Amino acid sequence: MARPQALQCLVLCLLIFATLSYGSVNFPQCFSEIRNGDHGLDGLTDNNGNPTTDLTRGTAVTYKRCVEVCGGGGGAFSWSSFSQQFSAWLLPWLALLSQFPFGCRERWDNFMSIFLALGSPCLAAYSLALTILNVKWVVHRFHNVRYPNKDWAIVILSNLQHMPLKVTRSFTAAINQQDVEYPLLASLIVLPDNDAWWEKLERDLNYADPHTWSIASVSSIAWVIVAYTLTVVDAFTTVSSDPNENGQGLSGVGSIWLWMIPVTIGYLQLSPRCDANRVEEVLTEANRNSFVAGSYGSMDVPSGERAITIQRHTQHQALHADQVATAPIYNYARFLSFVHAVEGFACAFDAATDKAHNRIPVSGGPPAWRPGDGKTVHADNRRGNNDQIEEYCSPLPNRSHWGSGVFTRFFVAALAGLVLQWGTSGGSIVIVYYTPTVGFGCRSTAYLVYAGFATLIWITLVVSSFLAHYAMSYRFTNSPTQPLPQTIAEQLSIFLRRVAKVGAMLNAVWILVAFLLQFSNFYDRCYCNSDVIGLGKRAHNVMVLLAPDISNMKAAWVGGIALAVVVTVAWWIFITLMSNPPPRPYHVA
Repeated sequence: MARPQALQCLVLCLLIFATLSYGSVNFPQCFSEIRNGDHGLDGLTDNNGNPTTDLTRGTAVTYKRCVEVCGGGGGAFSWSSFSQQFSAWLLPWLALLSQFPFGCRERWDNFMSIFLALGSPCLAAYSLALTILNVKWVVHRFHNVRYPNKDWAIVILSNLQHMPLKVTRSFTAAINQQDVEYPLLASLIVLPDNDAWWEKLERDLNYADPHTWSIASVSSIAWVIVAYTLTVVDAFTTVSSDPNENGQGLSGVGSIWLWMIPVTIGYLQLSPRCDANRVEEVLTEANRNSFVAGSYGSMDVPSGERAITIQRHTQHQALHADQVATAPIYNYARFLSFVHAVEGFACAFDAATDKAHNRIPVSGGPPAWRPGDGKTVHADNRRGNNDQIEEYCSPLPNRSHWGSGVFTRFFVAALAGLVLQWGTSGGSIVIVYYTPTVGFGCRSTAYLVYAGFATLIWITLVVSSFLAHYAMSYRFTNSPTQPLPQTIAEQLSIFLRRVAKVGAMLNAVWILVAFLLQFSNFYDRCYCNSDVIGLGKRAHNVMVLLAPDISNMKAAWVGGIALAVVVTVAWWIFITLMSNPPPRPYHVA
């Protein structure tokens, strides 16, 4: 079936190209006739749109007169020009997407992550910034903890932020017709029997990750940098008096997708542990060697009961669809749940640290507190039964449902995402806006619509994630059922997320189609070249560039390039300064 499908695609492409080529206009010839006065003096203007009857000053023509003389069609389609622009300006950027990390269990989630990135660069940058800021926050949150395995906890929790974590504080089992509560989380932190669990899990999570620096990744990044550099050089060395021949690659793909470079570098520096199957195998293997405090000391944990697990499915599957997808771009949906999981661990560590600081053993004594080596707590001080272990990590303070420092990190990440999105898109818009005819035309409006919808998609998904977290707030109360406000929030969250993801797909397709139309000379028509969208009744088509026009155009190009490049470099510096991973603890042989 492959050959008939390929033949159908080929026929479809030929029909499209034929449609684009049909009724094409020879603008150089038409403009030459207008400037020679072959069609009279009606509609002549200067390059600022001011009417004139002087042929020597008539370097532009009104939109209405352009259509009357030249027709409403576009320039002729050229396959050689199309293929050259596609391979030089668009293909390198699409190839760079292969360096983005995936790792979701469902292929659709991996596929959707590409559309989310293309459809909303702001979301990709925001999720990456959140990931990096979360690592710094985890280190800061455990700064005052002085209890064994603290360093392991920092590294492990930082690496697990791409996973849909489920933290179980305790479980209850019937023993001799009595319910006995077993403290899973407290046992993991306090019992010396679990020291090996922390070390093994951290070691196994440090597996060789494919999404790190390699020859392929360096080559891909170098390819797009060289392609963009050549585009800039080509734009400035081939300035034409024909305004429609200037800045095509520079204004389009060359600048609007510069955001991919720092985001890709950020992923490579972070080397996220986002392979759901691999991480789950590592965690399952480590959990086989975990212990829990029982009535008479430590014991093996019953099968299926663990302090840390990775959720495959949840009771509210539709609400948590993006939380269980492990590609880093979905970290926007896991932000609040991850903070809540870390706070659970950190608060338990805080309680144990306070008691150890006051030289209180788990058993309460006797025997009395046994001094350690000055660097850690003696193992005898960390043993006790289930009630004693649970008490040692209690009481837990009253925590904010949202988590500590959440809104600060949110605003920093949001600002970072918006700056990168509008710095690169804005540079592209500036370049094409100031390429005569000056104003909003088909090209600049297409880029503006893309950037605007990308931002709207990000806003919608972020609102959806906060609503999802609020919808589950009843779990932290004594309410057995979900109250009405939380129910409304849940349904609204699901609706907004689905609408935003459809919008991301459409926006990604939109920008790709916009580029293909540009490469095929579809925009080379009176309507687009006259900037009717922005100028309205003053719309005019510049036929030839004068020296002042070329000078102003080059200045605008320099400004647009500077804006996009400076923002890109600044963002790279930002993620480099922020993405210092916590030092790995020393493994005892």
